[in-house]
Amino acid sequence: MRIRFQQLFFYSAIMVLLLACSKGDDTTDNTFTGGPHVVTPNDTTAPEITILTPTLNQVFANGGVISITGKITDDFGLYRGTIRVVNNATGTILMNQAYEIHGLLLYNFSINHTVAALTASDYTITVSFEDHGYNATTKSVKVKVNP
Repeated sequence: MRIRFQQLFFYSAIMVLLLACSKGDDTTDNTFTGGPHVVTPNDTTAPEITILTPTLNQVFANGGVISITGKITDDFGLYRGTIRVVNNATGTILMNQAYEIHGLLLYNFSINHTVAALTASDYTITVSFEDHGYNATTKSVKVKVNP
């Protein structure tokens, strides 16, 4: 009897955690977003993205760290976005960091990617973000990697 009670308690606790951590559904485009999304229809200006590092055509060696830093601003508040690193030669997505930031007018980002290159290639770092008016902005910078 005691084992069944412990199992029932364990499974009940797991269900409570799952429900507490579940994310809302965005009813405007049926995507799973992480919370109820409130559209701001009077927001017609897209966020601004500034990539501080890396710089265009900066060279990185195998094992080196690409430090991706910058800021994203919006007049009404940010919603969601990604920072992505792609190997241009193969099209492989090497890193894809998703963000969901409700309402912040300014977000400073800082993320690192360690280079693991077997051949010389160009990588593209892309920062994409949208606000609660579904206005989107994308900025990219290309870098070079060497084995």
